[in-house]
Amino acid sequence: MKKILLVGASGGIGHEVARQLLENGYEVFGTYFRHSERVEDLKHFDNFTAEHLDITDIDSVRKILSLHFEERKPNLFAVINCEGIIEFEGNGIEDDIQIWQKTIAINLSGNYYLAKIAHAYFQENGRFIMLSSTDSYFGGAITTSYAASKSGVNSLTKSLSLLFQDKKIRVNSIAPGWIVTPMIEGNGDEFLKKVAAINPLKRNGKPQDVANLISFLLDEKSDYINGQVLSLEGGYTNQDPTLLLEERGQ
Repeated sequence: MKKILLVGASGGIGHEVARQLLENGYEVFGTYFRHSERVEDLKHFDNFTAEHLDITDIDSVRKILSLHFEERKPNLFAVINCEGIIEFEGNGIEDDIQIWQKTIAINLSGNYYLAKIAHAYFQENGRFIMLSSTDSYFGGAITTSYAASKSGVNSLTKSLSLLFQDKKIRVNSIAPGWIVTPMIEGNGDEFLKKVAAINPLKRNGKPQDVANLISFLLDEKSDYINGQVLSLEGGYTNQDPTLLLEERGQ
């Protein structure tokens, strides 16, 4: 049974990824930070283990890897990091700087810690998968930290594919667009309907869409995909939004 470390199994996307991987027969070590109750329903799977992890703490990362995986006989097949945050800036310099430091630590530095420490535990031909975002393609006046952190993930994807070449680990990232999770449901139904309306597929994404792509990247059918950032957004970034306004004004 292939072993996977799934960071952020308590999140909206991570939980669905965990469920699908468990149903597909992987042994999953799923992490949470504050909300252990969000992984309780996964514990009925015999192949699931829940663990606390602070991804910003190098010692916490070392502990979870040494606890469940082996260096002498590397047996880690994949690391999948679904953990991430977004906080809105604009309430003052001090607050913005704190958001920057926290966001970069969780969304970007945590991936680097995972990669550097997990390297010794990886078996050959494994997988390292991160979550980027379509926000990485743009700027944001009040989401500067988030956009920058996800752009960093895109660059890190390339670098880590080189770092792991000795073991032929495939390193890839997924850049989701609007995925309906508790994190964005707070925007309200009307807003989400408007977002869906401008998507060529006329719907927003679901956590299952992300889980399906991750399952593909774990499969041998994806063996020649390495160092790539894969957009998963139904095509909504294909059009300049100003052109869309222009079309609707005709």
